[in-house]
Amino acid sequence: MQLLYSTDLALRTLIRLAAEPDRHLSTELLARELQVSRHHLQKVVQSLTDAGFLRTIRGVKGGAMLARAPEDIRVGEVVRHQEREQAIAECFREGGSCTLVPCCRLKGVLKGAREAFFRHLDKFTLADCLTSAEDVLALTEP
Repeated sequence: MQLLYSTDLALRTLIRLAAEPDRHLSTELLARELQVSRHHLQKVVQSLTDAGFLRTIRGVKGGAMLARAPEDIRVGEVVRHQEREQAIAECFREGGSCTLVPCCRLKGVLKGAREAFFRHLDKFTLADCLTSAEDVLALTEP
């Protein structure tokens, strides 16, 4: 299973913010530290804000910060949110074009695998993904 780039970026953003959970970081700073497009990061930050993972403040002193403690954010919850519109196979698409659907059991097999994948991710929090805040901050120093 391959995650969307935006899901990967969402997880990296959350891990970076978890290193300083009480500080607002601008999307410009985050994009520079994560070495990603600021435009793409802004979309991801908006999605994470809409889902309640982040809160944002506009203005010079603004930026994004975690809306909940790192221990309260489950990796599976984030991945589910980011991947919510992804069909893992044609048979999962609304109005899909697979002609085998009436006689194929693959959809059930894949659905079970996807559920097992999310159950495994649900065992871990954002805090579990962070070795230490100091390690992350050391990577972001100029």
